[in-house]
Amino acid sequence: MRAVLPLLGLPFFGLLAYPAGGAAASPAGASQIGVWSTALYAAPKAPPNAPPNAPVQRPGKALPPEAQCIAAILDAEKAAGIADHLLLAMGFTESGRRTEDRLFTAWPWTVNTEGKSHYFQTRDDAIAFVRAAQARGVQSIDVGCLQVNLRWHPDAFPDLATAFDPAANARYAASFLSALRRDHGSLETAVARYHSAQSERGEAYRQRVTGNLRWVAGALGYLETLAAGPVGAAPVWTAAERGRLSFLSGLFADGPARPLLPEGQN
Repeated sequence: MRAVLPLLGLPFFGLLAYPAGGAAASPAGASQIGVWSTALYAAPKAPPNAPPNAPVQRPGKALPPEAQCIAAILDAEKAAGIADHLLLAMGFTESGRRTEDRLFTAWPWTVNTEGKSHYFQTRDDAIAFVRAAQARGVQSIDVGCLQVNLRWHPDAFPDLATAFDPAANARYAASFLSALRRDHGSLETAVARYHSAQSERGEAYRQRVTGNLRWVAGALGYLETLAAGPVGAAPVWTAAERGRLSFLSGLFADGPARPLLPEGQN
């Protein structure tokens, strides 16, 4: 996400469309995600007698990075009243990353700057990269689960550690999307303007989010289970179910009809 005017987006297209020429190579120190151990996860539960928008109970132990954005976005959606998991689809569009087992996550330690997207193994690595870029005079830097731009949203977070906190990042994005919806009258328009106030670019982004929403809808049980955290060793997903999710991932990530924008033009 870049400027409120005229641009709100970033040149990283998540699951459905990578920047021209493919996803940018990660810098030294960034590594690939491993295969998710979904057999160790159980579905989330809301607190007893909780109101409809109450966040689900999360485990006391910190979630692994591949689950943190998903959990944070699900909670932010509930708190902001964002329907149909549009913010989750936006998270996959903004910071989506393929796993080794051909599924996807929204990766919390994602940075986009100078036209390239970078994934880091830890938050500290991401923060160090951003500080080095700022020391070189770079101002337009997108960070975290929803790729909030530090130049155009300078008051979003008190510091970089908070900017990369998945809960803080998702809450800010949810509040910004809600403000756009109030200003422009519909959630669909708000999604487009989250990326760009220019109609053609905003609409292309909205279409990417809509495509990723199909993945979210088809994999919602899996994503909710991942966000709940590891709680035991009982198997949850059969080989057939994982095969279905892998197929769904590939269908919407690698299809020939990906709506790409020219590099540097979004």
